[in-house]
Amino acid sequence: MEKRPAQLERITLIPLEPHHATHAARLHILGQPGTFLTGLGADVLTVLYQTLPLSQAGFGFAAVDPSQPHALLGFVSATTSVAALFLELGTRRLPAFLPPLLRRFARHPALAARAAQTLAYPFLHPAPAQAFPPAELLSIMVEPALRSAGIGALLVVALQAECRRRGISALDVTVDTANDAAQRFYTRYGFAYAQTFSLYGRSMRLYRAKPTAA
Repeated sequence: MEKRPAQLERITLIPLEPHHATHAARLHILGQPGTFLTGLGADVLTVLYQTLPLSQAGFGFAAVDPSQPHALLGFVSATTSVAALFLELGTRRLPAFLPPLLRRFARHPALAARAAQTLAYPFLHPAPAQAFPPAELLSIMVEPALRSAGIGALLVVALQAECRRRGISALDVTVDTANDAAQRFYTRYGFAYAQTFSLYGRSMRLYRAKPTAA
């Protein structure tokens, strides 16, 4: 087995849990400034990350130092159905989700149009029916001071292993076409370019890994 770098020796990966939500929202905002989800604000993102681990369609991992288990150093989240996750936010979690969302729309009306695109996309472009549906990597974030320490690599490898355990045949991730660093990262860890499409008026690239491939 490959030896971990010294700075990773104290880091443990554990399942992402609802109590990580506040820290996950903070890391998301720090990691993706200017994106649609970040624009929704910390309150909305907190509800998202409270909901995802409880959903049958959601899973992920948190990177922590066992001596400080509540300090999230990084995390990765994924879903086997974006549509099912959105449906849960819009039904069971609506009382918590809707008020901060509406407050954000009132301050930034342009976000409402982008939200409509986001909600419509998984329903307009559903994945083909499969015995084991593909998963989508939704977010991978690391504490800024630790971004070169290899935590992101640990997280994406753990996520792929979980996909193998679940029998998930494909793991997708969407990357802004202009984000060369992210594309190099995913390519390094087994993702291959699949297609280009437009979202929010920007060019996006879909990359796909085959976790169950030999």
